[in-house]
Amino acid sequence: MKALDSLRIFVTTQRKGSLSAAARSLSLSPATISRRISALEDELGVQLVDRTSRNLKMTEAGQAFLERAEGVLEAMAEAEQAARNSRQRPEGRLRVHSRTHIGLRVVAPLLPRFAQRYPDIRVQIELSEHPVNLVEHDFDVDIRTGESNDSGFVIKRLLSSDEVLVASPAFVKTYSRIKHPTDLPDVRCLTYRREHEATSWKYVDERGEQHELPIQGVLSANNGELLRLAALGGMGVALLSEPTVRSNLQDGSLVRLLPDYRFAVRGFSNGIFAVFRQSTVLPLKVRAFVDFVAEALRDEKA
Repeated sequence: MKALDSLRIFVTTQRKGSLSAAARSLSLSPATISRRISALEDELGVQLVDRTSRNLKMTEAGQAFLERAEGVLEAMAEAEQAARNSRQRPEGRLRVHSRTHIGLRVVAPLLPRFAQRYPDIRVQIELSEHPVNLVEHDFDVDIRTGESNDSGFVIKRLLSSDEVLVASPAFVKTYSRIKHPTDLPDVRCLTYRREHEATSWKYVDERGEQHELPIQGVLSANNGELLRLAALGGMGVALLSEPTVRSNLQDGSLVRLLPDYRFAVRGFSNGIFAVFRQSTVLPLKVRAFVDFVAEALRDEKA
């Protein structure tokens, strides 16, 4: 497998862009990385990397070799996975990324049951407000809201759901005049804001026509859980994914407003999706996690 190790070192170095970054990723020293690439060049009889440049720059031969080396590593990974799958026992490290609010309110409550069913899977979860590149950040699964355009990945809908307007009972009593979506710009709203985007909410009227409302929130945040807590405290109206507030709607701590209208922050392809890498042999740990979450969410909604 030494030849495969050399391929992996070369490919990782090119992906990371530097010897030091590759060394950190592979737990090797930069000097070892450099020696292994030099040995690979000696074995092939061609120069793969231009050492006259400050940055790592591949030669024409290096680029051609990289394209085929990536294919070899991918094929080998699938062969190894097929061998592991033959044991029919999901195991190993599973790295999952999720939007913060979905991770806390939807995924986290399912983890104890998942761990009980699959004790040999070690789950690592990272939460953030930004989409991630599964390959570059070494994630097995990304849990997202809204559909994805990543054609190089598999996208599985875990749950169909809408975004819903919610507020506390006390707030609804005070602002009983909310009868139509056009009333919302004059009401205290709690808005999700990412970076420097202007905030607007979309809605579909009785004729099926889509409209957009500019919203000046009394509170804006890039975290849905913060907005949920603010809504529970009676601070205003929030537009949040229905699964994240389902328990609050059931116990009455939040009330849904304008249920006859569909709302969305960005688009109406609402739902929770799992995104994972395409593979001829899907790792059992990935299949187990995605199927478990999808089943659990369907059961909760039923």
